[in-house]
Amino acid sequence: MGILLAVSFGFSLTPVANADFSNTKWQLTVAGLVEHPLNLTLADIVAMPQTTIYAQLVCVGPPSFVVTEGNWTGVKLWLLLEEAGVSPETVKVAFYAQDAYTTDLQVDTAQRDDIILAYAKDGEPLNEVLRLVVPGKWGYKWISQVTVIELVDYNFLGRWESQGYSDEADVSQGAQSARDLQSLLPVPSPTPTPTTSPSPSPSQPPIASPAPLQQPTPAPKAPKGLFLSIEAVYAIASSVAIVIVVFRVIVVRKRTK
Repeated sequence: MGILLAVSFGFSLTPVANADFSNTKWQLTVAGLVEHPLNLTLADIVAMPQTTIYAQLVCVGPPSFVVTEGNWTGVKLWLLLEEAGVSPETVKVAFYAQDAYTTDLQVDTAQRDDIILAYAKDGEPLNEVLRLVVPGKWGYKWISQVTVIELVDYNFLGRWESQGYSDEADVSQGAQSARDLQSLLPVPSPTPTPTTSPSPSPSQPPIASPAPLQQPTPAPKAPKGLFLSIEAVYAIASSVAIVIVVFRVIVVRKRTK
């Protein structure tokens, strides 16, 4: 599903004519930090003052191309929020879709006159019932199938915002070509390159650096000259002892003859 964004817009107060908004099952809940929580049907929203904005929806999937353009009709977001009564503690406006998609807007952004909850395009009801139209913002702010708006006092982040995409989601209004739009694609914040060696995996014991090889201590060399090794001395002594024993045996035999 391509990410959509607005690249141009305008204003009109032309009401939607001959449109069928009889969907009585759809409900929009406005809750959180509000004085008067709202539960509105589509008919309730359509009965509120209408605003029509011309805007293009551009897929930056890729490829980048204009998917559709026309006049989006709906109710100003801030008008709806004022109806509920915005608490001074509000930091973010969180949006929830029927399919579990989420996004968010800063309170000061939500006050813009060109941000609407659209229920029609070119006079025809939208299949997605309600779509947030946010000119100048990347398409991940254009949430459709909106069922819940919650005002919160913390830095709520939507689906893509929580994955590193810009929370401001500002797009250059001068981008026209597919190449220009592609160059503006939002990308998650890159993972910084670690300055130290990474920690070993928990499933593997750390690999210790091998100790430097110890060179064997050479055996002391016998000094040159007349000095003999201990083994040689023992051999000579044994030979001498044998010679003496043999000599004595011979002498004893001669005496006994």
